[in-house]
Amino acid sequence: MTTITINSVFSGSSPYNVWVCDTCFGTCQYIDTISTTPYSFTLPTSFETYTTYVLKLVDDNGCVYCETNSLYKQFENGDIFEFMDGDLYEFQ
Repeated sequence: MTTITINSVFSGSSPYNVWVCDTCFGTCQYIDTISTTPYSFTLPTSFETYTTYVLKLVDDNGCVYCETNSLYKQFENGDIFEFMDGDLYEFQ
């Protein structure tokens, strides 16, 4: 089970629709509509096997915000680990 936390939203107008996707405009699963942060949710089981995924927010004006550069799953199975500061490390 992987927990995702949105600590802040830097732009746009609330409320925000939260989605988890394989790519920004690929296959997505709706999570919730939020107005405040921090907000935490459990990653849907269908995304548990993905090495990476995208967190997509759609604001009240319909603007889409995607973040792909720091959303690696946080795990230590010998492939990729994301430190709390966002730095990626590949185990050798």
